[in-house]
Amino acid sequence: MNTSQHLNSLKEILKSKEENSLFVCINDLVLNGLTLSRFVAGERKPSRQDITQFILAWFKYIGISADECRDWMIDYCLDMLSVISSSSLSQIRYSTKSNIKYIFNSDVIFDCSCENNIFKALCKQNCPVYNEMNQKYRERMEREAYKTYEIITRPPKPEVILPPPSVKEKYIDQFEKALEIARNYRKQGYRIKKIVELLNDQDFKTRTGRKWTYPLLQIELKKLNITK
Repeated sequence: MNTSQHLNSLKEILKSKEENSLFVCINDLVLNGLTLSRFVAGERKPSRQDITQFILAWFKYIGISADECRDWMIDYCLDMLSVISSSSLSQIRYSTKSNIKYIFNSDVIFDCSCENNIFKALCKQNCPVYNEMNQKYRERMEREAYKTYEIITRPPKPEVILPPPSVKEKYIDQFEKALEIARNYRKQGYRIKKIVELLNDQDFKTRTGRKWTYPLLQIELKKLNITK
């Protein structure tokens, strides 16, 4: 179907509506789709879904039901918008049906932003809704302009400098591990002198970070009631 056929079939749907209900921007999108030449390099271009939802919102705005516009919308998306989409035709068909349900079952309204529309579609001031839409756009821009973002300046948090761990804190883990190993060796019948050698060979430190000695290990084992 060529573009004029899409426009003609759309006009058939609009027969029961006011003559000027086909707005300039909609007419442009129906005939030309997204005119890529109107966008500069690197500028964000609206997606197929953006255009689909925009036209559907217009249908709802002028009083066309979902059932009345469904077949036309699907054909238009397949023929005109597939060129700006990487989706397959079956995916476009499914997506269009989903968008129809979404727009007609939600509170989405038609808001074109007049000459500032994201599609860079044609716009004329004699459009029947130009004043209404332009007022909406200006109010929206004013709200954005007068938004205040309070910058709360807080003094930097003082740097918390933790004191270095004490020697006992530094070696407590391996000290306790050493005692656990020594206890097990004693239960297996190892002499204290041999256990001292084994602990030092494995680089286990005492609670003060020193090497183990026979008297020290004997004292620590005695604290644990291990005398044999």
